[in-house]
Amino acid sequence: MHHTIARKLNLLLVDDDPSIVRLLTHIVERRLGDKLSVCGLTDAAEAIDWLERNCCDILVSDINMPDVDGLEMLRHAKQRNAWTQVIFITAHSTWEKLTEAVEYGASDYLLKPIDQDDFVSLLSQQYVRCARWQCAVLGTLEAAVG
Repeated sequence: MHHTIARKLNLLLVDDDPSIVRLLTHIVERRLGDKLSVCGLTDAAEAIDWLERNCCDILVSDINMPDVDGLEMLRHAKQRNAWTQVIFITAHSTWEKLTEAVEYGASDYLLKPIDQDDFVSLLSQQYVRCARWQCAVLGTLEAAVG
């Protein structure tokens, strides 16, 4: 089944390591730029501000950051858009923290160092999931109005 959506999905990438943000932003732009519009940030406060002003379809965030942890980022994203898909990246998180993240609504996680193909594959899966939901919602709205 083919799912088409009217706009690029918004991806917010947050990590306190600028080199990770640059690398992952580059990968998204090069391999998924036709489907995803990416914003890469290294400052958690800026990321929360971005979440307040934009619809975030997919959030990729480090789970361990100095000022705001990934779980707080997840809560902000889900408050604004309950359908936001959240993927955590981590170098040294505990299973307890990752389990808690999934309980709070995270879709998945990736371990650092991040394999580019795994990253693209996971984002592609989340894109399809978002496209399905968007098509289902639009179909429901069209049926209700039409």
